[in-house]
Amino acid sequence: MPGFFFFPPGVAVPRNGAGQESYSFLQPEPHTVLYHELGTDSVVVGGRGKLYHFDFIQGRNASVKTVTVSPNKTFCQNQLDCENYITLLEKQTDGLLFCGTNARHPSCWHLNNKTITLLGERRGYAPFTPDENSLVLFSGDQVYSTIRKQEYNGKIPRFRRIGGERELYTSDMVMQNPQFIKATIINQDEAYDDKIYYFFRENNPDKNPEAPMNVSRVAQLCKGDRGGMSSMSATKWNTFLKAMLVCSDPTTNKNFNWLQDVFLVPNATGDWRSTKVYGVFSNPWNYSAICVYSIGDIDRIFRTSPLKGYSGTLPNPRPGKCLPDPQLTPTETFQVADSHPEVAQRVEPFGTKKTPLFHSKYHYKKVLVHQMQTRNGSTFDVLYLATDKGTIHKMVESEHEAFNIMEIQPFRRHPATIQSMTLDNVTMKLYVNSQWEVSQVPLDLCSEYRGGCQGCLMARDPYCGWDDTHGQCVSIYKYKGPVLQSLGPNEPHTECPSKLEKGSGEAQSVTLARNSRYYLTCPVESHHATYSWHHGDKKVHRCEPGWQNSDCILFIEKLTDEQYGLYRCKAEEGTYSRIAVQWELRKEATAEHLLMGGSEGGPGSLLCLRLLSALAVFLLFQ
Repeated sequence: MPGFFFFPPGVAVPRNGAGQESYSFLQPEPHTVLYHELGTDSVVVGGRGKLYHFDFIQGRNASVKTVTVSPNKTFCQNQLDCENYITLLEKQTDGLLFCGTNARHPSCWHLNNKTITLLGERRGYAPFTPDENSLVLFSGDQVYSTIRKQEYNGKIPRFRRIGGERELYTSDMVMQNPQFIKATIINQDEAYDDKIYYFFRENNPDKNPEAPMNVSRVAQLCKGDRGGMSSMSATKWNTFLKAMLVCSDPTTNKNFNWLQDVFLVPNATGDWRSTKVYGVFSNPWNYSAICVYSIGDIDRIFRTSPLKGYSGTLPNPRPGKCLPDPQLTPTETFQVADSHPEVAQRVEPFGTKKTPLFHSKYHYKKVLVHQMQTRNGSTFDVLYLATDKGTIHKMVESEHEAFNIMEIQPFRRHPATIQSMTLDNVTMKLYVNSQWEVSQVPLDLCSEYRGGCQGCLMARDPYCGWDDTHGQCVSIYKYKGPVLQSLGPNEPHTECPSKLEKGSGEAQSVTLARNSRYYLTCPVESHHATYSWHHGDKKVHRCEPGWQNSDCILFIEKLTDEQYGLYRCKAEEGTYSRIAVQWELRKEATAEHLLMGGSEGGPGSLLCLRLLSALAVFLLFQ
C-alpha cells in the first residue's frame, strides 16, 4: 500500500503480527540480560534491580512477575553506584543463579521456588558497571570469565578460569585491548584435547598505515590446561594461540574487519569438525557481511600453521598442543607461544570460493541460525539477523544462494535497539527484547504471504507450504496434512494445481491534489521476480530482482494531470505473472471546480453558495 516506509524485500511483518506477543517493562531498562529455557513459553529478563518473568502461554492471561533485588546501600557513593544491574542469568540444577553489579560490588544470588538467597560478593561473575565488555561461560563446575576482578588495578582484559580447577589467566601481552564477542567449548575425539574457542576484536598490532585499525580474531585454549612448569607460567594459560578471521570479497574489493556477533551450528551427525561458525562483520560504512567458517579448519590451522614472526625451530610439544593429564607445559613451549601468540595462517570462510555468504547495505548486530528440515528431508539454515534499526531480517541459505524472505518488526511500542535475542528450536519461537519490552515471535509466519498458492511457494520459505484443500499458506510444523513445497531456484509456482492468478482484486483509490509528491509501494514476495509499475498500458518503473533491493517503490515527485489514473504493480518470474497491487490516483476537487460546479445547480455551486453565505455572516459581525 502507499506510504513513506522503506522495507527490505520479502514480507514486512507488522508489529504484533500473526502469533506475535509483546509485553512492556515497568520502566525503561538500558541494560538487560535474557534467559530462556528450551521447550518452555517463558523468559526471564534481568534489568535494573529487577528480575522479570514473562509467560507467553497462549490462551492464558498475560503472566508477568517481578522480583526486586536492591543493591547494598552501604556501598553507595553516588546515585550511579547505587544501582544493581543484573548481568548474568544461569540455570543450575537447583534453581537460577543471577549476578549483578550491586553498587560496584559484584554479587550473586540464587533463586529457587520464589526464595532468594544471597551468595555474597563474587568478582568475575559480574562487572563493576553494566557497560563493561564481559563474557562468562559455564561448563559443569568450570567457570570462565573475561571480567576484571579488580576495579582499579585490573585494567588489562584477560580470559580467566575462575571456577573449578586451578585459576588460570591469559598473559598480559597476547591481546591488545580486546573486545570479547563469544566463547564456546568444542569436545573433540579425546577428552584431554577438548578446546575452548573464543572470538574477539582487538587493536591491530600491524602498524602499517594501510592496515585496518582493528582486526577480528579467534583464540584457542585447551580446556584441560594446567599451566606451566615455571613460576612465570604456572598460573597462566599455556595453550593460548590466536588467528585472524578474514571476511572479504575480492570480486568487489570489500573488506569487513569488525566482528559483531558469532553463532555456532553443530553438525547433525555429531562430527565436531563440521560445526559451522556464522560471523557477522561490518566495515567503517556500517555495511555488513556474513562469513561462515568451520571448526575443523580453525582447529587444523592452530595445529599446523607456523607462528607469525617466529623463524626458529618449534619446540616439542609445539605451542598450543593439548597434553594429557597430569602433564604440565614445558617452559620453552610456553615462552615461544607467549612471545609469538598469533599463527601465520589466517582463517578464511570455508568452501572453494572463500568469500562471504553475502554482504549487505544493512548494519547487522546479532545473528541466530536455525537448522531446519522440510517435509522431504531437505535441510536449510535460516538466519535471523538483528539490524541497528530494531528489526530482524529472516534469511534463507540454500545450496544456490542466500536471500532475504522477510523483515520482522518484533516490538509493539516503537522500533528500538535489540539488546538480546534467543531462539527456541523446540517451540519454534524467537524471544527478543529492547529497553522497552520483550517479544515472542514465531519462526513460521506463513499467513503473512499473499498471492494464493503462487505467492506462498514463490516466497521460498522452508517453514511454509500450500494447503490446497483449505486454500491457505500454512506452517509445515502446525499443519499435518499434505502441503505443496517447492524451494528450488526454478519457478516454484508451476507446482500449484490451480491456474495462475492474473489480478489482485479491485484497485484501491486515493485522492490527491495536483503537484503532490507521492510514493507507491509494491510488496516484494519473491526476490527472484522482477517487479514493475504500469500506468495504463505504459511501463513507468522497473525493479530488478535481488534480495538487496527495497520493496518496489514508484516515486511521483510532482503529480500532473497526465499522471492520474490506474497504476498496477506486476510481478514476473519466468512464466509467472501476477498483478501484485493496484492503485487509482484520483484528482482532488479544486476551488475552481467547486465554483464551476460541473453542471448548473450541481453540488459544487451549492457548496460554494453556502461558503459565501457563511463568510458574509462572519464579516457582518466583525
